[in-house]
Amino acid sequence: MNVKLKKKNHYGELTKAVLMYFSDIFVSGYSSISGRRGGISPSDLIDSLQDLLKSIKTYQEKNKKLLRVLKTLEKKEILDLQEKEGKVLVYLKNENHPKIIEYSIKSLLEFKKKNKQWNGKWFLVFFDVPEAQRNKRNYLRKFLIELGFYQYQKSVYLFPYECEKEVDLIKKIVEGAKYMKYIIAEKIEDETRVKIYFNLN
Repeated sequence: MNVKLKKKNHYGELTKAVLMYFSDIFVSGYSSISGRRGGISPSDLIDSLQDLLKSIKTYQEKNKKLLRVLKTLEKKEILDLQEKEGKVLVYLKNENHPKIIEYSIKSLLEFKKKNKQWNGKWFLVFFDVPEAQRNKRNYLRKFLIELGFYQYQKSVYLFPYECEKEVDLIKKIVEGAKYMKYIIAEKIEDETRVKIYFNLN
């Protein structure tokens, strides 16, 4: 891998980390565009993303790299950078932006996996996207796996906790509402294998 590609990958990972950070804030409910709560300084954000930025030698370099990411996200109408009393603060500007919704879904599902008690039911997502829209179909498959769903069959994915609201958001992101169905199952075949995947007792 050449140096240019490494830098590109690092920039992409940093962008994802920043989006995930603000998605977590949004999910936790203490950041809003109207109330202007939840502002954070780039220096505090550096502390939060320290592991990702550890390959950058100096604080000045880290700050420059992070500000570049933040300004790009500001141009995309996701974040808002404001200067107050000589200090730059970063706010979540558009909680309805597809990227914030995407990372918010991921945060919510991760929270459920860590904190919910499994009730023995399975929550399945079926979809049947036409061959003419196979790019959308391939994206949906990849997206569901990235969000933490288990691929039960080629176009059947499942999750061990209630996720109807999250699935509704997924439908909006991929514009696939008419192709997707949400089903709750009391029992499935090969349950042991799936329980191992989700670390369920």
